[in-house]
Amino acid sequence: MTTSLRLMPRRFLFLLLLLLVAFSQAALAQTTTVSGRVVDGKDQSPLIGANVLLTQIPDSTKRGAAVEVDGSFVVPGVGPGRYVLTVSFLGYQNLRRTVEVGASQPLALGTLALQAGGGIALKGVEVVGRAAAAVQKGDTAQFNAGSFKTNPDANAQDLITKMPGVTVDPTSGRVQAQGEQVQRVLVDGKEFFGNDPDAVLKNIPAEVIDKIQVYDRSSDQAQFTGFDDGNQQKTINIVTKPSFRNGTFGRVLAGYGPQDDRYRVSGNLNQFKGKQRLSVVAQSNNVNEQNFGTEDLLGVVGNSRQGGGGGQGQRGQGGGRVGGGGQGGGGGGGNNAGDFLVSQQGGISKTHALGLNYSDSWGTKTEVQGSYFFNLSDNTSRTSLLRRYVAPAGQTQDLRYNENSLASSRNINNRFNLRLDHKFDSLNSLLWRPSLSVQRNTGNSLLDGRTFEVTGNEAGLDQGTNNSTYRSALTGLTATNQLLYRHRFQRRGRTFSLGLNTSYNNKDGDNNLFSNTSFRRRDTLRTTTLNQFSELAQTGWAWTGNANYTEPLGQNSILQLGYTISYTPNDSDKKTYNFSPGEQRYTILNDTLSNVFQSRYLTNTGEVTYRFQTKELQWAVGAAVQSAQLRSEQEFPRPGTTRRTFLNVLPNAQLRYNFSRQQNLRVNYRMNTNPPSISQLQEVVNNSNPLQLTTGNPDLRQENRHNLFVRYSAAVPEKSTSFFALLGGSYIDNYITNNTIYAGTEPVVVDGVVIPAGGQLTRPVNLNQQYSLRSFINYSLPLAFIKSNLNLNANATYSQTPGLVFGELNYSRTPNVGLGAVLSSNISPELDFTLSSNSSQSYVRNTLRQQLNSRFFRQTTSLRFNWIVVKGVTVQSDVNHQLFTGLSAGYNQNFVLWNASVGKKLGQKQQAEIKLFAFDLLGQNNSIQRNITAAYTEDIQTNILQRYFMLMFTYNIRSFGAGAGRGEALPGPDGPRPGGLRPGGFGPPPGGGL
Repeated sequence: MTTSLRLMPRRFLFLLLLLLVAFSQAALAQTTTVSGRVVDGKDQSPLIGANVLLTQIPDSTKRGAAVEVDGSFVVPGVGPGRYVLTVSFLGYQNLRRTVEVGASQPLALGTLALQAGGGIALKGVEVVGRAAAAVQKGDTAQFNAGSFKTNPDANAQDLITKMPGVTVDPTSGRVQAQGEQVQRVLVDGKEFFGNDPDAVLKNIPAEVIDKIQVYDRSSDQAQFTGFDDGNQQKTINIVTKPSFRNGTFGRVLAGYGPQDDRYRVSGNLNQFKGKQRLSVVAQSNNVNEQNFGTEDLLGVVGNSRQGGGGGQGQRGQGGGRVGGGGQGGGGGGGNNAGDFLVSQQGGISKTHALGLNYSDSWGTKTEVQGSYFFNLSDNTSRTSLLRRYVAPAGQTQDLRYNENSLASSRNINNRFNLRLDHKFDSLNSLLWRPSLSVQRNTGNSLLDGRTFEVTGNEAGLDQGTNNSTYRSALTGLTATNQLLYRHRFQRRGRTFSLGLNTSYNNKDGDNNLFSNTSFRRRDTLRTTTLNQFSELAQTGWAWTGNANYTEPLGQNSILQLGYTISYTPNDSDKKTYNFSPGEQRYTILNDTLSNVFQSRYLTNTGEVTYRFQTKELQWAVGAAVQSAQLRSEQEFPRPGTTRRTFLNVLPNAQLRYNFSRQQNLRVNYRMNTNPPSISQLQEVVNNSNPLQLTTGNPDLRQENRHNLFVRYSAAVPEKSTSFFALLGGSYIDNYITNNTIYAGTEPVVVDGVVIPAGGQLTRPVNLNQQYSLRSFINYSLPLAFIKSNLNLNANATYSQTPGLVFGELNYSRTPNVGLGAVLSSNISPELDFTLSSNSSQSYVRNTLRQQLNSRFFRQTTSLRFNWIVVKGVTVQSDVNHQLFTGLSAGYNQNFVLWNASVGKKLGQKQQAEIKLFAFDLLGQNNSIQRNITAAYTEDIQTNILQRYFMLMFTYNIRSFGAGAGRGEALPGPDGPRPGGLRPGGFGPPPGGGL
C-alpha cells in the first residue's frame, strides 16, 4: 500500500505529460511557420527591427514578427490560405507580395531585400510623434534612445544609465541591468571588442544609437537549437541608426596639468561600412584611468602586496565588499602575488593601452569578429588595514591585526580574440572561437604588520610583528579554443550539435622574501629571519566534448538529449630555497614550503530535458546524471594520494508565463557542481606574510549548488513606464570556506607548519549550510511636468556563510537593505542632468561571538550636470557625496568629490572643444572598503588620486553619408520590435531568450 502511494504522483505526472503532448499536437496540427531574412538591398546588411506582417485574404486576420539581429524572422502559428506579405522599415520602401501558405509544410521566403528611400513626403504637413520609451517583449526589454535626451558629446554609458532598471554600481563602477551585472555588450547583434562591456559603452557615441535591448543572452548552442541550456549572460544590444551604419566617427583627446605633471591622451576611431566595422582605441595617462575594462588590468595577479586583504586570494571567505572611493576607488584586498588573479588595482596607476576590433561578413556564409588588446600599467599602492577577528565564545579579549603596506607593480597584458561563424549551407554551420592571452607582472612591496589584543578600550602588547620585503616576477599564458558544429535536419526542431572546447595555461614565476618576525615567548621577545627564494611552474589543460540532439514532439514541444565529457589535468611545481650564508646562494631546499602536485578531474554527464512552448506558456523540466572523479598526487611537503568519486543527479526546471506582449513571469531552477581549484587543493604554504599564512587542502570535495530565481517584468508603452522584480537565492552543500587557526603567546605546529606566536594559518575546508537570498525591485516612470525620467529601486539581501574560527564553527550572517532613486533629465540636449542617490543598511551577525556584531550604513549621492549655456560654451559638473558610518575608528568617511569643467566649442560644426577641467576641487577624495568573512571583519584604506587641474582639447570625428544626424527615427504604429521569444517556434532566437 505504501509503495503504491509513493508511485501514484509519478504515474500521475507521467500521464499528465502524455496528455499535454497529445493536446499540443492536436491543437496546432493545422498551423505552420513562415520564415525569411530581411536585408538592405544595397549592402545586404540585416535590417534589425523591421516589421513583417501577414494579412489573410479575405478576413484580414493578421500575424506578425520582428526581424532579429541576424536579419531573420519567423512568423509562428500561421494557418493555411492566401496572405498579403508586408515588410516595412523606416527610411526604406515597403515590400508587398501575395504568398500561399500550405496546411503543414513551413514556408521559407528566402532573402527579402528592401530599397532605401521609402516614405511619402506631404507638403505642408509635419507629423510629430513620441515613441514609447520602454517596451517589454518576452524576455527582452527594449528602450527607444530618442526618448532619453543626452548631451551632444554623450557616450553609450551616459545614455543607458538614464534607462529604466539600468544602474552603475557605486562600488565597482560596473553597469548593472535589472539587478544583475552586464557581462556583454553587442553592437547590432555582434561582438565589439570581445566581451568587454566598458570598451563598447565608453567608445560608442550616444547620437548613433537607435534602440537599446536588454536581455539574457543564451549560449551559441542554445541559440541554434532554440533550447535554453541555462548558460545565459546579461546582455545589452545597441541597435544603431541605419543612417550611421556607413561612415567614420570617433574622438581624440589630449590634456595636461602642471600639478604633479598630470596628463591624459586618448582616442577612438570607428569606421562602419555596411557589415564591415573597424575600430581602434588607445590611451595613455597617469590619472588612474586604468583600462578600457577590468579584464585587462591584470591578467596574472591582482597586485603585488602580500598579506592581508580578504583571505589571500582564497575562495569561500563569504561576504561581499561594500565601499569604495571616487575615481580609482576601492583598494585592493584579497589578492596575493602567487595566485594569478584578475582584479581592479587600488592606489594610483599610469596606463598605456591599445585596442583593435574588426568585424565583417566574408561572402554570404562567413561572419568574423576579432579583437586585440595591449595594456601596460604601473601601479603604486599604499594600504592601511585593520582586521577584527571573531573570537571563541567566552573569550574576553578582542583579537586584531593591523597592517600597513607600500606596493609597486608593472603589469603587461596582450590578449587576442577571434570569432568565426561559417554556414556551409542552410542546414550546417561551424563556429570557431580561439583566444590567446599573455601576461607579465613584476612587483615589489614593503609590509609592516602586527597582531594584538584589546581588552575593554585598551590595547595590550603586540603578540607578533612582521616587517618584510617581497619581490615577484610572474608570467602567464592562456590559450582557449572552442569548436561547435551544428546541423539542422529538414524537420523543423530536429537538430544535432557537436562541441569541443580546449584550454591551456602555463604560469611561471619566482619571488624573493626577506622578513623579520618578532613574538613574545615567556615574556621574552624573540625574532626570526626569513631569506627565501621560490620558483613556481604550473601547467593546466581542460578538454570538454559535448553532443546534443533535439527532437520535436509535435508543434509545441521538444526533447533534448545531451552528453558531456570533461577532463582537466593540472600540474604544479613550486620549490622554495633558504639562503645559505656559506655559499651566498639560495641552495637549501625548504620541504615545508615546497610543493609538487598533480590533479586530474574527469566528469561524464548525460542529460535529458523536455520543453513545451505556446504563445502564453513555456515550461521545461530535465535532469542530468553526472559522474565525477577527482584524483591528486602530492610529493611535497609530504607524499600523499587522494581519490574522490562523486555521483550526482542534477535537476533543472524552467517556467515562463506571458500575461501579454508586455508582461511576463519567469521561474528558473538549476543544480550544478563546482570542483575545488588547484590552488585550493595544493598543500603548499604561502608565507609571503609570516603572520598571515595560507595553505591548500587536498581532501576538499566538490560543491553542490542549488539556484532558484523568479523574475517578473512589465511595461506600459503608452505611459512609458516599466516595472521589474527579482527574487532569487542559492544553497550550497560542501561549501568551500576557510578554517582559521591562531597561535597565541606560543608558536603552534599544524601538519608540520609552524605558526609563529601572534600569527595565523588559513586553510580551505568543506562546510554545509551556506545560502544567500536576494531581491530587487525597479519602477520607472516619466515626470512630464519637469521633462525627466524617474527610476526607483529597492533591494534586500541575506546570506549565511559558515567558517571555522580557532577550531569552532561560526556562521556569519549579513542582512542588507537598500533604496535608490535616479532622476534623469529629458529636457533637451542643451540641458542634461542626472541626480541619483543610493543608501544601504548592512548588518553583521556572528553565532560564535555576538559581542562583535555590528552594523554599518553607506550612502552615495551624485549629481551630473551638463549645460550648453550659449552656443559653443559648456559647463559640466559632477558632484559625489560619500557617507560611510559604522566602521572601525578612523575609517568612517563623509566627503564630497567634486569635478567640474568649463569649455568652449570650436569650428563651424562645433566638433572641437577646449576646456579647463578640475578633479576633486575640494581635495576630499577618499577610498574606504569593508570586507566581511566568517572569521573576521576588516576595513581597508588605500591612497587615491586627489586634486589636480588640466587643460584639455577634444575633437569629435563625424563623417557619415547623407541623412546622418541626430534626427530621431520614430517607429510606426506597431514599432520596431526587440528580439526575444518566438511563441510556438524553435528557430534560433536573437542572441537571447528561449
